[in-house]
Amino acid sequence: MKLLGMIAGTLLATASTGAVAAVIVVRSSGPSAGQYPTGKSLADTSRLLLKGGDTVILLDAKGSRTLKGPGSFPAASNAGKSSATSFAALVGSSSARRGRVGAVRPPPQPRQLWQASSDLNETFCFVRPNSILVRRENVAARAAIVVRDLASGKAASVNFEPGVQLQSWPTAVPVSDGGRYRIGTGETVLRQINPGEGFADMGSALIRAGCNAQLDVLSTTTALAQ
Repeated sequence: MKLLGMIAGTLLATASTGAVAAVIVVRSSGPSAGQYPTGKSLADTSRLLLKGGDTVILLDAKGSRTLKGPGSFPAASNAGKSSATSFAALVGSSSARRGRVGAVRPPPQPRQLWQASSDLNETFCFVRPNSILVRRENVAARAAIVVRDLASGKAASVNFEPGVQLQSWPTAVPVSDGGRYRIGTGETVLRQINPGEGFADMGSALIRAGCNAQLDVLSTTTALAQ
């Protein structure tokens, strides 16, 4: 019984931390899409054989890149480093108040990884409860967006001045893993993830949790120059 308990504990630890992913498929379309479904893990030494009309987006330790067929392509990028941002910067931004990575632009800005939409129904992933930013798309006018925990009923208003796109999650509404919230007009399920040790790990965690919009943001943010 003791041995079985040790084995079970080892398996549980392995499942919670996950193996380091080498290369994962973010998106695919075209004749070969069935061979490369979202979330498929590839060895960094493997090659993809694509047909005309195929498009596959891959994510590895250096960032994301888009392959278009026909042709034979290595799974791992040969780029020296990411042209967009680093994994440490992305994880670090999960604890920053504004959580922005890259160039600062006037609002409206492209959505970034830890920004929860007040307009969409989605599953949203976070690393730390204090990392979530409430985002709105229309920044022209002053607005008060209500954040409500649908289980407890606790709610708070997040106030936006004209031209302001991001605000911190209200402390009066506790964040819980698996909790359902209404943010403005959108209903959101929050999922806490372990980002792992690289972009592919983070992408795999987003896929497992169902945070599809953030997966697209991650692949855009980390896109390598081609």
